[in-house]
Amino acid sequence: MRGSGHKIAMFLYVALASTLAGACSLAPIRGYFHQVTAIRGRVVGRSLGPFQFRWLRQSFAVGQARLALYEYHWPAKIEDLQLIATVTVDAHGNFDFGQIPKGHYVLTVKVKNPDLIGGFFEIEVTDTVKATKSITIDVSPIHPDCTGGHEFVETKL
Repeated sequence: MRGSGHKIAMFLYVALASTLAGACSLAPIRGYFHQVTAIRGRVVGRSLGPFQFRWLRQSFAVGQARLALYEYHWPAKIEDLQLIATVTVDAHGNFDFGQIPKGHYVLTVKVKNPDLIGGFFEIEVTDTVKATKSITIDVSPIHPDCTGGHEFVETKL
């Protein structure tokens, strides 16, 4: 009987460890910045259950999302960062921060719909990359296999 309990405990340990190891992380990779020349684009996303195809979920605009741009500093809590600008997207999900000086920033996204996720992205405004036509921010939910939303997609000219 003792061997049987040991096997069950080992099975539960392995199952728990594999679940924790496969958990998704929304934390950015430290030192990686999305390089853009402008901060304008569209917030999109939708919770579509089993039909979370990228092209489909990104065809739905997210209105009333609030975006905030902070000066980047490491290490720091978001509330300790200097706020540069905020915008609220229009009914079609469009936003434009206008002229932003070159530098490193944290862009936060807050959405009103509880089926969607907000989050933040670290970006660098620079002129050393091709001109940015637009940015698509996908706030769709993330699947258990770590696919789905929370995407920052740049389109260059």
